[in-house]
Amino acid sequence: MSGSTELSGPDLMQGVAASDVPDGGMLLGHADGESVLVARSSGQVFAVGATCTHYGGPLAEGMVVGDTVRCPWHHACFSLRSGEATTPPAFNPVTCFDVEQRGDRLYVLGKTKRRHEAATVRSGLGSVVIVGGGAAGRSAAETLRREAYIGKPALLSPDAGPPVDRPNLAKD
Repeated sequence: MSGSTELSGPDLMQGVAASDVPDGGMLLGHADGESVLVARSSGQVFAVGATCTHYGGPLAEGMVVGDTVRCPWHHACFSLRSGEATTPPAFNPVTCFDVEQRGDRLYVLGKTKRRHEAATVRSGLGSVVIVGGGAAGRSAAETLRREAYIGKPALLSPDAGPPVDRPNLAKD
């Protein structure tokens, strides 16, 4: 269940007609050797990696819902603004790209540099405990990691190993 690694569509760094991406629509292309999805939502244009981080599904075959793109295979959602996985089963973000409009053309400029500020611990909160080593537990731990949580969370689970994506075990 992996997506295609072959690049298709226009070279987005060379620019495409802005009219090729209607509001609520998407365009699959590539930039710097990577598949890129350009989407327009509420008049804003975004560019993100075109492959779902869960099983490699083709996001261009999914749909734009608000400021997210939904994978057609297992319905994982990714923020068009930040690339973050906003709903399971995906845990990891897709890459974001800088995009700008010059006249009537859209250009992908390159990868966006991510900036994370260290998560602050609320007064009186010294640690985090995650109960369960399934998908929800893993998602909680991944979110803490991505948000640069500086503490050491505890994961309580009857499993001996780290959290796993259980459907993969059954399917593999």
